[in-house]
Amino acid sequence: MPVYEYECGTCGGRFEVLQKFSDPEVSVCKLCNASPVTKLLSPTAFVLKGSGWYATDYPSEKRKKAMESEKPAAEPATSTAGCSAGTCGSDSCPSKS
Repeated sequence: MPVYEYECGTCGGRFEVLQKFSDPEVSVCKLCNASPVTKLLSPTAFVLKGSGWYATDYPSEKRKKAMESEKPAAEPATSTAGCSAGTCGSDSCPSKS
């Protein structure tokens, strides 16, 4: 159930009420029992973090260029020329033993 924040027009106090969407709006202040209360708009706690679809799948052209420039340079590949086993890039190369 959502929590709604209300403000009293008489005392100026603010209070929260846990209520369903189908419940009627609060009309009486929980602090002073006065009748003019208004529902306030509260900011949500929704935060996007990490490298989700919004950052990786649909970036602008400027963002794509920035991501490309942030990638580390590729390491040079080890040569396997002249190796009959084809495993010179690993520790099991027969010519190293």
